[in-house]
Amino acid sequence: MAATAAGPRVDFGAGQLFLADSRLAFAVLNHVRVRTLRRVFGISREDANLLTLVLLLTGTGTALTTAGRVVKAPLRISGMDAVIGGFAMREAAMGASGPAAAEISPFATLMAIALLGGLAVPTLRRSLRRMRAIEHRVRSLRERQYASARRAGGSRLG
Repeated sequence: MAATAAGPRVDFGAGQLFLADSRLAFAVLNHVRVRTLRRVFGISREDANLLTLVLLLTGTGTALTTAGRVVKAPLRISGMDAVIGGFAMREAAMGASGPAAAEISPFATLMAIALLGGLAVPTLRRSLRRMRAIEHRVRSLRERQYASARRAGGSRLG
């Protein structure tokens, strides 16, 4: 039996990679769930699924009620609340990045720009894609109208 060199699989694409990654993430989350239930409630691995179902059923009603209240509640944010939130976000960014980041003066500004850019760029890309599609449809319609007008004008002249 000769050993063959393992080369990259040609048929392994993005879809298979996504499925492999999602399966791995699901397995890790399942393991963490079982270990947490074992540590908190002292149950066996076999009883973890049943306890998870019971916890989900008992917590679902409360979660839905709370989520409904949160969604319907108006945002009452004053200017002072926004300033305090900004300082809290700055300190959280500094704490997450380490003490050396505090020495960089525009660090918090750069982090805010990065966060906003990460949120805004996909929306801008979708908008640009839609605008291109609309422009293409309008141009095609206009060209068809001009072509039919030329044909109609040419048949009268001929």
